[in-house]
Amino acid sequence: MKSAALLLAAAALYAPPAVSPDVLEPSVQNEVDHALDMAPTNLTAAASETAAEEADVFGTNGLTRTEIAIRLVSSQRSDGRWMDGTNDVTSAAVELLKSL
Repeated sequence: MKSAALLLAAAALYAPPAVSPDVLEPSVQNEVDHALDMAPTNLTAAASETAAEEADVFGTNGLTRTEIAIRLVSSQRSDGRWMDGTNDVTSAAVELLKSL
Protein backbone atom coordinates (compact mmCIF):
# COMPACT_ATOMS: atom_id res chain seq x y z
CA MET A 1 0.00 0.00 0.00
CA LYS A 2 2.81 2.37 0.90
CA SER A 3 4.66 1.66 -2.35
CA ALA A 4 1.51 2.22 -4.42
CA ALA A 5 1.03 5.63 -2.83
CA LEU A 6 4.67 6.44 -3.49
CA LEU A 7 4.33 5.44 -7.16
CA LEU A 8 1.20 7.54 -7.51
CA ALA A 9 2.94 10.57 -5.99
CA ALA A 10 5.95 10.10 -8.28
CA ALA A 11 3.72 9.84 -11.34
CA ALA A 12 1.93 13.03 -10.37
CA LEU A 13 5.22 14.89 -10.10
CA TYR A 14 6.54 13.76 -13.47
CA ALA A 15 3.33 13.72 -15.51
CA PRO A 16 3.07 16.65 -17.91
CA PRO A 17 0.20 19.02 -17.17
CA ALA A 18 -2.91 18.70 -19.30
CA VAL A 19 -2.71 21.75 -21.55
CA SER A 20 -5.17 22.56 -24.28
CA PRO A 21 -3.50 23.58 -27.56
CA ASP A 22 -6.41 25.96 -28.12
CA VAL A 23 -5.45 28.04 -25.08
CA LEU A 24 -2.34 30.14 -25.58
CA GLU A 25 0.34 29.70 -22.99
CA PRO A 26 1.55 32.98 -21.43
CA SER A 27 4.83 32.88 -23.39
CA VAL A 28 3.00 32.40 -26.70
CA GLN A 29 0.48 35.12 -25.81
CA ASN A 30 3.43 37.41 -25.04
CA GLU A 31 4.86 36.77 -28.52
CA VAL A 32 1.47 37.43 -30.12
CA ASP A 33 1.17 40.72 -28.22
CA HIS A 34 4.69 41.71 -29.30
CA ALA A 35 3.93 40.89 -32.94
CA LEU A 36 0.78 43.02 -32.79
CA ASP A 37 2.76 45.88 -31.23
CA MET A 38 5.33 45.66 -34.06
CA ALA A 39 2.67 45.69 -36.81
CA PRO A 40 1.98 49.01 -38.54
CA THR A 41 -1.06 50.83 -37.20
CA ASN A 42 -2.10 52.52 -40.44
CA LEU A 43 -3.52 49.43 -42.12
CA THR A 44 -6.24 49.45 -44.71
CA ALA A 45 -8.01 46.31 -45.83
CA ALA A 46 -7.41 45.67 -49.50
CA ALA A 47 -9.21 43.29 -51.81
CA SER A 48 -6.04 41.24 -52.20
CA GLU A 49 -5.85 40.76 -48.43
CA THR A 50 -9.45 39.55 -48.28
CA ALA A 51 -8.66 37.11 -51.07
CA ALA A 52 -5.52 36.05 -49.20
CA GLU A 53 -7.55 35.31 -46.08
CA GLU A 54 -10.03 33.23 -48.06
CA ALA A 55 -7.24 31.29 -49.76
CA ASP A 56 -5.61 30.57 -46.39
CA VAL A 57 -2.35 32.18 -47.43
CA PHE A 58 -0.85 31.47 -44.01
CA GLY A 59 -1.63 27.74 -44.17
CA THR A 60 -3.53 27.72 -40.89
CA ASN A 61 -6.50 25.54 -41.80
CA GLY A 62 -6.74 22.67 -39.34
CA LEU A 63 -4.14 24.08 -36.93
CA THR A 64 -4.67 24.77 -33.24
CA ARG A 65 -4.61 28.32 -31.93
CA THR A 66 -1.11 27.80 -30.58
CA GLU A 67 0.16 26.49 -33.92
CA ILE A 68 -1.46 29.42 -35.75
CA ALA A 69 0.13 31.90 -33.34
CA ILE A 70 3.57 30.36 -33.76
CA ARG A 71 3.27 30.24 -37.54
CA LEU A 72 2.22 33.88 -37.82
CA VAL A 73 4.69 35.25 -35.29
CA SER A 74 7.49 33.34 -37.02
CA SER A 75 6.62 34.71 -40.44
CA GLN A 76 6.49 38.39 -39.44
CA ARG A 77 9.17 40.48 -41.14
CA SER A 78 11.51 42.78 -39.26
CA ASP A 79 9.48 45.82 -40.38
CA GLY A 80 6.39 44.35 -38.66
CA ARG A 81 4.63 43.30 -41.87
CA TRP A 82 3.55 39.97 -43.31
CA MET A 83 4.03 39.41 -47.03
CA ASP A 84 2.78 36.79 -49.48
CA GLY A 85 5.12 37.22 -52.40
CA THR A 86 4.70 40.90 -53.26
CA ASN A 87 1.29 41.20 -51.59
CA ASP A 88 1.13 42.85 -48.19
CA VAL A 89 -1.17 40.65 -46.09
CA THR A 90 -0.49 42.40 -42.79
CA SER A 91 -4.14 43.31 -42.18
CA ALA A 92 -5.18 39.69 -42.54
CA ALA A 93 -2.40 38.53 -40.18
CA VAL A 94 -3.29 41.16 -37.57
CA GLU A 95 -6.97 40.22 -37.65
CA LEU A 96 -6.09 36.54 -37.33
CA LEU A 97 -3.80 37.19 -34.37
CA LYS A 98 -6.40 39.37 -32.68
CA SER A 99 -8.94 36.57 -33.03
CA LEU A 100 -6.72 34.17 -31.09
